[in-house]
Amino acid sequence: MVIKYKDGREFELVFDEDDHIYKVDGKRIHSVTKVLDACFPKYLTTWAVTEGADFFKASLEPYRLAPTEEVGTFMLPSKVVDHIHKGIITAYKMVSTEAAQVGTMVHNWLNEAIQWKMGKGEEPALPINEEAKNCIRAFKKWASGLEMEWLATEQKIYHHSDTPHHCYCGTIDALVRIGEREYLIDFKTSKKIYKPNHLQVAAYSHALAVQDDKKAPHGIVLRLDKETGEFQEKAFSVEPHIDMFFKCLDLKAWNTERIKHEAR
Repeated sequence: MVIKYKDGREFELVFDEDDHIYKVDGKRIHSVTKVLDACFPKYLTTWAVTEGADFFKASLEPYRLAPTEEVGTFMLPSKVVDHIHKGIITAYKMVSTEAAQVGTMVHNWLNEAIQWKMGKGEEPALPINEEAKNCIRAFKKWASGLEMEWLATEQKIYHHSDTPHHCYCGTIDALVRIGEREYLIDFKTSKKIYKPNHLQVAAYSHALAVQDDKKAPHGIVLRLDKETGEFQEKAFSVEPHIDMFFKCLDLKAWNTERIKHEAR
């Protein structure tokens, strides 16, 4: 696809969906999400450790010798110990894969539903998965009663800069006008809203503003709960967060550079 700037510049963007790789004019460009994952690994690490610990606890229960006591004795065959060891290491991958599948189902439905509201295509059928259904119920609760005009969905963005490591790409979940204000929305199906989510939305909004030579849309992080069917909305001005995202780009660039050693 061609990204067209209002000033006449054009860039050929190619997105490899399987590997989630963006290329512009044949050159690989950082995605916003990978930049933020590199700069904010803590919450991912904490989540992975928690999943491993939960797997460990659940795996021990069948081998408790005194199941009625709060503190019991366990007898584990060596094969079970090996199984638990491997399970702890890989628990986060299994959970991540399942969560990604639900997230993909929800995002696909939202994309089709928004396109339908924009007069493109047909109303999508609900997915079979119950967690995905809960997310969609949450979205419908959020949208109920709001006077809105959907402007775009699943739109690719590219921020071009003469500073090479300040170039970045991404995909906007949705752009909507609510009342007199434009909002760039990022849908989340995670267990909570994380602070870096605000930088993600700010980066997309800034790129769109530069591309179209207009004021950056405000941001909304909309979390759709897979278990309760409730939503959590955080609307905010993106302006205070744009500079911090560029600092993330600088940090990622610094982290990839080799530090020269000097002789003592």
